[in-house]
Amino acid sequence: MLQMRKPYRCFLLVAGITCLPVLTACGSSSRSTRAEMPAAEAKAINDREGGDSAPTGGQLAQGAQAGTLMIYNGSFTLEAGEGDAKIFGGQIIDKTKSLGGYLSQRSSNALTVRVPAKEFGAASDFIRSLAKVKYENVTAQDITMQYSDLKIRLDVQQKMLARYQELLKKADSVKDAVEVERELGRITERVEQLKGQIRYYDNQVSFSTISVNFQEPYTAFTKEKKPGPLGWVFYGAYVAIKWLFVWD
Repeated sequence: MLQMRKPYRCFLLVAGITCLPVLTACGSSSRSTRAEMPAAEAKAINDREGGDSAPTGGQLAQGAQAGTLMIYNGSFTLEAGEGDAKIFGGQIIDKTKSLGGYLSQRSSNALTVRVPAKEFGAASDFIRSLAKVKYENVTAQDITMQYSDLKIRLDVQQKMLARYQELLKKADSVKDAVEVERELGRITERVEQLKGQIRYYDNQVSFSTISVNFQEPYTAFTKEKKPGPLGWVFYGAYVAIKWLFVWD
């Protein structure tokens, strides 16, 4: 019986030594990844990775319905003769309002309008139909990941804010209260910054920006020029000097 146990123990010893480097490497990788994150955000990710955090069918459906978040912008340069810029500008503004948009900025030879993102194509087609397009640039930016990251960071900061508010209620001394209030101010500022970034993205996704410049067509022409009263005097002097010094 003892002879059978000895090989078995040797087998366990060899298996343990073989697996030890692998387990050590995994633990080290996990610790290094967590060390690179802010403590609160790492905790939030740990919480999401915990036992019953797998998404349900409803959550997956909700994510699929949300889709990607895109920002569409366009820039056009139209050929416009004298007086046409004002006419074209008025037509673009009227079309923008009919699509549910608004005028953002206007000058004598340029304007910027904002239209609902779903009407970006219709507005662009209308602008192209007005006159010859000399320049066009349309951009599409996917901000889905950036937006999701902002939402996660905001959630973390708001939870920290709530915890510090509770700590302030339980502060035992003025010193403790001052320290907690200082940290509350810092976290509140960060929360407002994140909310501002999210509002900006919401606005950019909901409304597309279109800039239009008007440029007069280039026409090359030669206009006959005649000398004025003094010009004729100098011209006569030139002819006389030429006659004196240059003979055919």
